[in-house]
Amino acid sequence: ERALHGRLACLEEQNRQLLGQLAESQSQEDSTARKEREVMLRLKEVVDKQRDELRAQAHEIVCKSRDTEALQEQLHRFMAMNEDLRHKVAVVQAQLKSALEKKSDLEATMLQAQRETIRRSRTASEIQRPKPSLEGAPSPTEEPRHQDADAGRSPAHCCFSKEELQQILQERNELKTNLFLVQEELAYYQRELLNEERVPSFFLDAMKSTIKRQRKKIRAKMLGTAEESAS
Repeated sequence: ERALHGRLACLEEQNRQLLGQLAESQSQEDSTARKEREVMLRLKEVVDKQRDELRAQAHEIVCKSRDTEALQEQLHRFMAMNEDLRHKVAVVQAQLKSALEKKSDLEATMLQAQRETIRRSRTASEIQRPKPSLEGAPSPTEEPRHQDADAGRSPAHCCFSKEELQQILQERNELKTNLFLVQEELAYYQRELLNEERVPSFFLDAMKSTIKRQRKKIRAKMLGTAEESAS
């Protein structure tokens, strides 16, 4: 009977040990499971965060791609505008050059016509001026002298008719009118160039210098002096 009691006590002790080990094992398993759940939650948070970042980056890439396309279209428009501006500047430059040349030619022609008109008017006034009366009748020897002097006059000193003078004045007025129209056209082209915001500054400086030289040239022609002296 003692042996049975000793055996029973030993078995009870073993049973308590096994129960303790089982409880410890279950607690370890619970701790491991809890740690695994925590790790899984952390991983899920990291994955969700990375997914959100990837979506944000994808959206940013799409927006940048659209911005790039818009910038490319704007660049194409600017290039087309630049080409159109170059063509416009070339046309205006050619028109301005033609207007300057036309103005210079018309002013030179008008100046020449004015000089010719003044010369003819002086000639006509000298011819139509009454001769001073001489005391006494001219001697027979003096009369042939006057005839020879009148015969020796050049054709340029002949008297112009009224119709010819009117024609000269009409031509002069037409030249003045054409000159005024050319000046207005030149002023228009200058305003178009100088008010154009997209025209480069070096081109405006070159055009101003050209206009200044043309004005000096025209002034020299009007004054009848050399171009170098006017500059």
